[in-house]
Amino acid sequence: MKKIRLEDIFDYQYPSMLTYAPDGSAFAWLLTKTKKDKKGYETNLWIHKNDENIQLTHDGKVRSFFFEDKDHILFDTVRGEEDEKKEKDEEIFTTLYRLSLNGGEAEKAYTFPLPAGDFKKISNTEYLLRCQIDAQRPDFYKLSEDKKKKIYEEMKAEKDYEVLTESPFFSNGRGIVQGKRSALFLFDTKSGKLKRLTAKTMNVSVYRVSGKDVYFTGMNYKTKMPKYEGIYHLNLTEGKTEEIFKPCMQIMTIEWLQDKLFTVAVEGLRYGENENPYFYVFDLKKKKMSLLKEADESLGMGIITDTEYGASRFMKSDEDYIYFTSIVKDHCELRRVDENGKIETVISGYGSVNDYDVYKGNPVYMGMFDMKLPEIYKDDEQLTHFNDAALKGKYVAQPQYIRTTYKDEEIDGWVLLPEKFNPKKKYPAVLDIHGGPKCAYGTVFFHEMQAWAAKGYIVMFCNPHGSDGKGSQFAYLDMQWGDIDYKQIMAFVDKVLKTYPAVDETKLCCTGGSYGGYMSNWIMGHTDRFCCIATQRSIANWITMYGVSDIPPLFCSETCDTNPYSDQGFKEMWDVSPLRYVDNAKTPTLFIHSDEDHRCPIEEGMQMYTALVYKGVEARMVVFHGENHELSRSGRPDHRLRRLQEITDWFDKHTA
Repeated sequence: MKKIRLEDIFDYQYPSMLTYAPDGSAFAWLLTKTKKDKKGYETNLWIHKNDENIQLTHDGKVRSFFFEDKDHILFDTVRGEEDEKKEKDEEIFTTLYRLSLNGGEAEKAYTFPLPAGDFKKISNTEYLLRCQIDAQRPDFYKLSEDKKKKIYEEMKAEKDYEVLTESPFFSNGRGIVQGKRSALFLFDTKSGKLKRLTAKTMNVSVYRVSGKDVYFTGMNYKTKMPKYEGIYHLNLTEGKTEEIFKPCMQIMTIEWLQDKLFTVAVEGLRYGENENPYFYVFDLKKKKMSLLKEADESLGMGIITDTEYGASRFMKSDEDYIYFTSIVKDHCELRRVDENGKIETVISGYGSVNDYDVYKGNPVYMGMFDMKLPEIYKDDEQLTHFNDAALKGKYVAQPQYIRTTYKDEEIDGWVLLPEKFNPKKKYPAVLDIHGGPKCAYGTVFFHEMQAWAAKGYIVMFCNPHGSDGKGSQFAYLDMQWGDIDYKQIMAFVDKVLKTYPAVDETKLCCTGGSYGGYMSNWIMGHTDRFCCIATQRSIANWITMYGVSDIPPLFCSETCDTNPYSDQGFKEMWDVSPLRYVDNAKTPTLFIHSDEDHRCPIEEGMQMYTALVYKGVEARMVVFHGENHELSRSGRPDHRLRRLQEITDWFDKHTA
């Protein structure tokens, strides 16, 4: 059989954003693939109608879409000289084109002087939508073209400067978010006028409509972003907004279930900020939240892979149920809950449901099953075959399950074996550690692992304490970073070596990104059993992470249970920082980092790299310009290949 190569990642195609037509007669999606020059992606709109899959656009520039009605789709794109000039001049705008499903070319429908999305039609002539505004210029969209031009000139003149008055001030993948808010707008299609409905300092997260009443979650702040969101009611007739639920929880979404407002939220009282959410019902009359179900479900997640791209649905209300995806141990299911809190599985299988939509109880879903790449399914039938050719005739290693136990906890893990594996031979091996840590590996296709198996490596991966899919107690590290998780990973490695004596213990490689990068750095200072390490988008020092990462408060509660600025807090954070133990490091290490990573900033990798260089330990650091924390999953295709080539070359060099 043919081998999976590193560059095969260019051949994969990624469906996403599955959406039913209003009458359920068809459903559409976006399909993304690598551009011919390997320097970006192209995304087009497809539809399944009358048992056929039909490509609707061909220029590769579709950003998002929604159904205007059963016969028309509105999609966000940039096409034509006018839009292309605006984009080149860095103007702020969104253009929607209308496409008839009965034939004909797409025509420009609406243009907004703001980044716009999340459209909901509330009448024949009105839409609600969310737009990004600048709290310093909340009504920029109202200005005349001359005044806008003047402000654009002022912004260009200030391009070399950044004035910060808020925190957080940047976000991974978005860059500077200082002053940015997601505001709710009303759009009149007849007049073409926009009207901002929410306060300039209000950030709207999720909104749902019932007649002239709009309910939304959000937070109102001027300098410091609050920890929690509230629930607000907006009366479209009166134009007034009132807070109906005080911010005291992390509210993940709100959905209508019959005539009740269904809520998914996290209190954080049991297992910190990353605990699994519970299901609640909000009484609109009494303005009171009541618990519906202590579900302990890993909501809205999919099994980790590097072969997925694009947006996916979190929750969907349909008839008598709320639908959601949830990780169950080592796979991701489509599940649903009713108004009584009863939960049942709708779609399960050997793999992961990553996106879906539902119409009158009939789901269509994008999944990764039986070690295949992403495809669209309905009624257990595979409706698309976008990736069949990419894997045709190639050896795909099947995960071999390995379970071990440490401190009364079972650790689920797997091994990928090279083709024609011979137990009498000796093989180099790679330990691949997932990010999160509240994520999970499972039985889905993972390109980098398959490519290493194809090159003759035995690849091992597991879900230690801190991983998702087994409830909040298992996922909660509770100031145990570098302790129980590290020991369980090492116990898993020991079990693999015992189960597969063909592994050459002198040729063990280790890699991981994000939390996996943290653990790779930790391993560096606690054992020299690995011949080399490739640590990616890593964490070295919790003290320096706090205040520069876009998510430090979420992690602080698990790494430090006191004030991080106190002597005790400083000690607790330093004790679980890999940099503290770097003096023990002897292992040749490759550092992979991106200079626009605001999740695990590049300085974290630099600290460890510098320490190794001055200690005389072999080290190499590769910095990717213009990339962020998502390099391995959605970075530029040629950059993704270079990353993978660097890691593979490092392994090959130290196992030769």
